[in-house]
Amino acid sequence: MFSEGSRKSVSIGVVISALGVSLALFGCNSSKNSGTPSTTTQTRSTVANSAAPDLDLNCVINHIQNPPESFHYSFKDVSDNPWQEEAEVTPQNIDGTFANSSLPQPQSFHGTPREVSSNLLAIGRMASLFAIVHGSSAVVNQGTASGVNGYDTVKYSIDTARANPSEQGLYKSVLGPGGWEKGTVWVSKDGCPVQIMLDEELHSNDGSVSGKAHYEEAMVKK
Repeated sequence: MFSEGSRKSVSIGVVISALGVSLALFGCNSSKNSGTPSTTTQTRSTVANSAAPDLDLNCVINHIQNPPESFHYSFKDVSDNPWQEEAEVTPQNIDGTFANSSLPQPQSFHGTPREVSSNLLAIGRMASLFAIVHGSSAVVNQGTASGVNGYDTVKYSIDTARANPSEQGLYKSVLGPGGWEKGTVWVSKDGCPVQIMLDEELHSNDGSVSGKAHYEEAMVKK
């Protein structure tokens, strides 16, 4: 999740292992589009976390590797180590592109999910980012939202400024003094984040800004 230099890097191998072990985040929150996702109706009533779906990044990877339906997928990491993915996903084939700091021009690929799904795993960059707010007071369930990218969802917000003193100690050690995470996520009934918008700012020990990142992810049902 963190980029090179002043940012800590997380390898895709480590990330996928972490996802397989436990990236189901109770009421965690944080897309291809930088604006508000398409929503037909939204309720303000707060749903108890115990009744809400977990946020499971591994669910997104499973949907890419073994698509149960057709959808448009996108992921974007805007930082000093950028990455972008776009794909039309069906149970039979995936047509997509990816680009990163080493390959700034979009690289196209086509094939069955088994053949080409490994080109769409950059969401794993967010594993550590979500893990540090898992189960914390930084996460707030904001109720149900219907019609988000074609799915019925539960909406969560993330803001590390809401953390209690013990949680702030963790954020200080990971994000640096004054560092923060803030964003929103919409989660389907099976725990897939169908829309994510999340920002992160890292600080050095002296409190100065050492890195920034903006993440977007979306699954849009066809």
